Amino acid sequence: MLPLVGELAEIIERRWQARAIQRRDGSTGLAEFVFHRGDGRPVREFRKSWEKACQAAGMPTLRFHDFRRSAVRNFDKSGVSQSVGMMISGHKTASIYWRYRIVPENDIREALERTQAAIGQNKERRVVPIGEAKEASR
Repeated sequence: MLPLVGELAEIIERRWQARAIQRRDGSTGLAEFVFHRGDGRPVREFRKSWEKACQAAGMPTLRFHDFRRSAVRNFDKSGVSQSVGMMISGHKTASIYWRYRIVPENDIREALERTQAAIGQNKERRVVPIGEAKEASR
């Protein structure tokens, strides 16, 4: 079970409201599916529908599976515990979960900048060139 919150809840609510369809005989009814073709028929070929949607969004190389990787990275950046993240993403093992947690270069850069800023706050620490260090120890 997965609670629907935020934007996802809003999307599902809009789709739930869009279940009202007009049948071929002119009567109205409710579609059996939350996601349907507009006339109540189910989406049969997900890949084709996905490709069309990605083309329309200007992101033709986006794969649906990319969202799982993005979710794991977003969980980590948001401070979600690994056990909760695994329950949401459906990963059964920590090793597979962490395989999806790809660390982008900008995350590494931000971490090093934050570390440098924290070290810089301590004014007692000072980098001493090697030549000066040798002379000071004599």
